[in-house]
Amino acid sequence: MAIMQHPLSIDDVLGLRSFPYLCGPQFDLDPGGQRLAFCLPKSLSEASRFFLDAIGGGEGELLVLDLEGGTPSELPMPAGLGALSPVWSPDGSMIAVAVTDGSFIHPAIVHVDSGKTQILIERNLDLPGPRPFFEWIDDRTLVFEMTLGNAPTLWLDIEKRGALASIAQWRNAWNGRQTTASRLTSEQPAVRWDQSEFAAFDVQTGECRIVARDGEQPRSVQRFAGRQASDYPPRCVGENDWVPPESLKVAADPEGRKTIYLARSDDATRVLLLSYGKVTTLFESDAHMGDVLASPMTLLPFTTATGGPESLRLILPPGHRAGDRHPAVVWVYPGMSVTDTLLHRQNRINEAGAFNLHLLAASGFAVIVPAMPVEDTGRDAREPAERLADCVVPAVDAAVEAGFVNRDHVHVAGHSLGGWATLALLAETDIFRSGIAMAATSNLLGGGDDVRLRYDDLCSDDRAAMMQANYDLPGAPWEMPERYIRNSPLFSVETITAPVLLLHGDQDYVPIAQSEQMFSALRELGRRAELVRYWGEAHVLESPANIADAWRRIIAWLEASSASALAPPPGL
Repeated sequence: MAIMQHPLSIDDVLGLRSFPYLCGPQFDLDPGGQRLAFCLPKSLSEASRFFLDAIGGGEGELLVLDLEGGTPSELPMPAGLGALSPVWSPDGSMIAVAVTDGSFIHPAIVHVDSGKTQILIERNLDLPGPRPFFEWIDDRTLVFEMTLGNAPTLWLDIEKRGALASIAQWRNAWNGRQTTASRLTSEQPAVRWDQSEFAAFDVQTGECRIVARDGEQPRSVQRFAGRQASDYPPRCVGENDWVPPESLKVAADPEGRKTIYLARSDDATRVLLLSYGKVTTLFESDAHMGDVLASPMTLLPFTTATGGPESLRLILPPGHRAGDRHPAVVWVYPGMSVTDTLLHRQNRINEAGAFNLHLLAASGFAVIVPAMPVEDTGRDAREPAERLADCVVPAVDAAVEAGFVNRDHVHVAGHSLGGWATLALLAETDIFRSGIAMAATSNLLGGGDDVRLRYDDLCSDDRAAMMQANYDLPGAPWEMPERYIRNSPLFSVETITAPVLLLHGDQDYVPIAQSEQMFSALRELGRRAELVRYWGEAHVLESPANIADAWRRIIAWLEASSASALAPPPGL
């Protein structure tokens, strides 16, 4: 009996396994090209610990698969540990892995024949991004990078740092026996987060040679220091004769006769082997996606207000028929590039985490994701906030003119810089039925505090670089106050007439006060607004309960805003 397919649900998304990209490659072929080692993380619905998105949850299983056939065998980690980023030794007898319990990441080796895991040194590894954690010099010597002074690995520590420190300091204050004074001075050097050192470790003798980053380095360490990073965002292979276009190349033998791909297809996630023109499925997960109705996607061209040719991605509700016009959500992020050669998280219905935009399509909304190139202010006297509509409005027009979207029911939404853009667009245009701003900045004059570091005696000077990169503001507020104000939606709040939903975590490095100020201003003006605060959450929601709650609120908000629309917005 055939299983009835259903629209994508938040439970489907929380059940997906996500192969992380920013903690080293998760696949490696052995030197003989016969065995594949890979780390398989748990889904959010299976996980037992959270707020570890940078390392895929930190509960990865280490699997080894014979390419000639058979099921993968698990090499069990010690109790409470997960594995990341396997690298085979040159003789194929060991696999180097990063092991973690969520509070540390240590270098380890797994002896393949016995399955025994050996932690090499109780020092924290530096998170390498899309580069490998390890490189074998020979059959016994492994090179890796450690945090200086065994400091906590930044992206394991940073999201909970402020909350845990606040609990400790509040208890000290309430006890009344210990001062909680924290002194900062203008002479204090700024904190540096990139401090690390290299290690060359002999796995037979246990000898560990430490090599400073800025000192004399052996050639092998120099080679490791300059190791190549994978593309980020990762690049899909695109249309070809062999594997699905959404596939990512994740491993290959040196001769190029065997290539491993990861394909997050609509109906499942598959690990594929391409060898001599033949494609074999080695492993499959996320099979529950086969029961989910797919959301059609297409690319549409549009021309920006300044005459530039661009593209938008359109995600349509399941069951879309020719002639259907849908309410729509425009998902905005300045700098967004729209192309099928990059795997953006909004592309696929089979995408884990907090930003699966196919949930909007599953609820009946078309999703418009426009390219939003960032123009150089030197070529345009207008402010960045004033130029956002140059891409967004023509993209909406293109989707309407193509017959997919009901112009009277278009909403705008975004996260982080996209949340700021959402508020700025609501202030600059009147084409949107409502707006949803997540983790948004609204007042650029007050965005310098980082709650995660509030309870440390640290000074950080990152504000200037962040302001210039994100908002094209190459100076301090006292040097150009008018520019800060013109790019702050809070100071144009009186022009916002559409309803606004704000969502923000209280441990976000974008201070939650940014959304609280905007909410207070909208409320004082008598506008319809709602602020949802997520205690304990940082910049991106990571608790599955909060991710599910946020999506329920977003869908309910959009449905209520569309249902209550008795007339087109005033600008239409």
